[in-house]
Amino acid sequence: MTFITYQLKKWITPYTIDSFFVNFFLFVPRLVTGGLLAFVYAPNKFGTPWTPDALELSFLEVSDEFVGLIANQGYPFDVFPDLFAWSIGFMEAFGGLLLILGLNTRVTAFFVFLTMTMGIFFRTWDGTWDILPVFSFFCLGLFLMGFGSGKWGLDYWLSKKLR
Repeated sequence: MTFITYQLKKWITPYTIDSFFVNFFLFVPRLVTGGLLAFVYAPNKFGTPWTPDALELSFLEVSDEFVGLIANQGYPFDVFPDLFAWSIGFMEAFGGLLLILGLNTRVTAFFVFLTMTMGIFFRTWDGTWDILPVFSFFCLGLFLMGFGSGKWGLDYWLSKKLR
């Protein structure tokens, strides 16, 4: 086994146990997190094939409103707001799809965790509970980083193929 194969297997091998309930409780948060990120939050700010036509966003284009929102967060986001907005939109759209599939779950969950950490600590507090979804995704990213996809994800299948 080469070094690269060993490292890849180490990163993608999920927590596995044969219990239906354990795998169910790993699958549901992964599916909910991925579904919400990819199909609820991302389409309003990032051009995906499922973005509503009314937003007039081309594929992989970020909305001007979201870039402005990111720029208003202050330093370091106001230096490269387009880059930050695009990376957040990309992570939500395509990272959400990866989570649904259970593919590269730990690495994707790390980026969800990192993005939500920035959202918690750098976001301007407006006195509402709008921070609650950000904190929920922060916790779910941390959870998925630790456990991976479980047996009901493509990571499990790939880790078996790398043996």
